[in-house]
Amino acid sequence: MNIHSALDHENANHPPAMPEVPAQMRAVLNGIPAMVAYWDAELRNRLANDAYLSWFGVEAQQLYGMHIRELLHEDVYAANRGYIDKVLGGEPQLFKRTLTDAGGGTRHAEVSYMPDERDGAVLGFFVMITDVTDRVLAEHRQRRDTDRYRALAGSIPGVFVLLFDADLRYLIAEGQELHAFGYRPEELEGRRIHDVLEGWLAEELEPRYRAALAGEEVAWTRRIGPRTYRLKAGPVNSDGATAGMVVAVDVTERLQQEQTWAALHEIATAVARNAAPEDISVQLAFILRDLFAVDSAAVVRYTGPLSAEIVAMAPAMPSTLSREHVFALTDNSATVRVAVTGKPALVVYGTKSGGVAEGQMLAGGFRSAAAAPIRVHGSLWGVVSLTSKSSTGVTAAMLERLAQFAELVEIAIGNTEARAQLERQATTDELSGLPNRRSLEQHLAHEIERAAARGTHLSAIVLDIDHFKKVNDTFGHLMGDVVLADVAARLRAVARKDEIVARFGGEEFVWLLPETDGVEALLAAERARVAIGSEPFGDVGHITVSAGVCELSDAGSRGLLACADRALYAAKHAGRDRSERYGAAG
Repeated sequence: MNIHSALDHENANHPPAMPEVPAQMRAVLNGIPAMVAYWDAELRNRLANDAYLSWFGVEAQQLYGMHIRELLHEDVYAANRGYIDKVLGGEPQLFKRTLTDAGGGTRHAEVSYMPDERDGAVLGFFVMITDVTDRVLAEHRQRRDTDRYRALAGSIPGVFVLLFDADLRYLIAEGQELHAFGYRPEELEGRRIHDVLEGWLAEELEPRYRAALAGEEVAWTRRIGPRTYRLKAGPVNSDGATAGMVVAVDVTERLQQEQTWAALHEIATAVARNAAPEDISVQLAFILRDLFAVDSAAVVRYTGPLSAEIVAMAPAMPSTLSREHVFALTDNSATVRVAVTGKPALVVYGTKSGGVAEGQMLAGGFRSAAAAPIRVHGSLWGVVSLTSKSSTGVTAAMLERLAQFAELVEIAIGNTEARAQLERQATTDELSGLPNRRSLEQHLAHEIERAAARGTHLSAIVLDIDHFKKVNDTFGHLMGDVVLADVAARLRAVARKDEIVARFGGEEFVWLLPETDGVEALLAAERARVAIGSEPFGDVGHITVSAGVCELSDAGSRGLLACADRALYAAKHAGRDRSERYGAAG
């Protein structure tokens, strides 16, 4: 006996009695991974599998013959009435519903109404309800994660993010720098790398993407025109599904800054060795030429209001140029423009009559130049200049960098104060702007010696950001760097003028407090902890720090920082987001 014959038999015997559905058929109905029921043309139930009965919390005998309005109640029945009318008219229906099960829980379902047509008449309809709650929640989580990735990639300048699945299909392509690689998000998303990228590029990327899907992290560098990008591919695990992510960061300025600092170090070494000013100027000229990749670079000194001298030039000065020249205020020369305005200048030669200086540059084959002022003791000393044989060989971006470099050059050309400034830069943590570990050790030795000589107090606080690895894992190392810099700024804000706050390494900071006992230092640590924990760090939200405090007199032979570090360990062990003092409990 099939379903239809069972229903025909039941309809032939009124009043209806619940028919006996064969066990084999019942097993088939219960084996369907969905809720199944049959409602006749009068909207009364004639059949339901166990999943359907369980969902609505009714017995088979109780449901049989019940009107659908009774089961669904008035609101749900009214919402479904349009679908019911259409299926009784012979039109199959498929729609989604958010339902409340017998236990009061909210579930998401896909509902299918299929008409039961025989001899041109609709005798009723089958209902199949599939619980898709897990899938819907997973989709919600995926959309949430996608939105987060998009927001993160879109908000950080110089970055783009690519998310891809196990088929190497791009799920997300987002970020301000994506256009630099010649792509738009809509060109990538939904397509496999071999379908959208050039063949050689897809072949190059595939092993890196496969390694990321296998759980590895792969990093590489690519140069696009004048920009340099650092790319990293790594795994992303969400709800049991594995995907890969590529994060590309524009590191051009970082590399340029590193090159600038390397050049500065080279100059500082020459200054420290008491090299002759002329030798330092020659070294400067060659560094500038190589650093900016121009045809020539020079160090020029003003010898009077309307005169200047080329101190050094790289390569050797051409015969068309005079080492000393007198100029008029109307001369169209980068060096003259700086003399007149005191500001960096960019000049393209040949655009108008520019006097003797321009004539000499044109005779030497030069078509553009940039110059930035050098000031010593507040007075305009001269310029560093770049020249190119192309009218576009020197750009506004290069001028901005040159101006920054010129400020550093002042150090090399200045006096003893300049050398002290070089030393300070060599002992400063670049990310946070705080003294680095080397500088801290020098300060610590000095403060311990001074405290011993004067018989005054000295305390140290060691602070560590709680769960900082989670910040890096969740938001990335770039955002982690932002948090470290913000923490450093908040520590500087709570420290007194004569106190030293340094970055010791990683997410750990050290705060030296001269003429401060352990009780006062513990209060200071609490002020810092509140200052850091009270205000959120952008999208990262609130973070906390733990602190260890030690007074020099309590440290004994162990060492001040070692004992403060022991107190920090105690604060971590006690639950974090707290301050502990070494020796406070005896």
